[in-house]
Amino acid sequence: MESWFDPLLRFADSAWSYLLVGVMAFLDVLVPIVPSETALITCGVFATVDGTPNLFVLIVVGAAGAFAGDNTAYAIGRWAEPFATRRLLSGARGKKAREQAERWLADWGGAMIIIGRFIPGGRTAVAVTAGLVRYPWAKFRGFTAIGALTWATYSTMLGYWGGAAFKEEPLKGVLAGLIAAAVVTVLVEVVRRLVSLHRKRKRARARQES
Repeated sequence: MESWFDPLLRFADSAWSYLLVGVMAFLDVLVPIVPSETALITCGVFATVDGTPNLFVLIVVGAAGAFAGDNTAYAIGRWAEPFATRRLLSGARGKKAREQAERWLADWGGAMIIIGRFIPGGRTAVAVTAGLVRYPWAKFRGFTAIGALTWATYSTMLGYWGGAAFKEEPLKGVLAGLIAAAVVTVLVEVVRRLVSLHRKRKRARARQES
């Protein structure tokens, strides 16, 4: 009797799984509810069953989709910049927000772009903001390439780890990978907030001393 897992395994054995991973990695930057990490983690679990899909191809396809999505979001930010400048960033608060974003990207652009890739929704905000403030596209492409490859490798190998840990129970392998990814995401966000708080306190002390 066929189990619930067999149709999914047949799908994972086909080229459609690579297409799905690439498309989802691209779309989740534009539509943050698209579960691209889940797709990579699940395919990583399937790879422990009979070696397919191929881990290297999964990582390359996932990274390519993420890179394309990040740069599309950046292009949208560049395209929307004139409108945003006129309607959203024209007042005092808007100008202050833009200056703050420009300062953060100038000081921490690489870290923000790479770390943002690991935060659902964060990758969208960073990419669009970088486009809005005209962060140099060449630098953005370089950092998104690093972030996309790191993210795709991390997500795929989490799935492979989960599948290896629960060889006979693939669903548990998927859940283990997703839980681990959620924990890492929370830790990254906590660190980001702590760093942001530290910078605010440092600037406040500098203003008091001046």
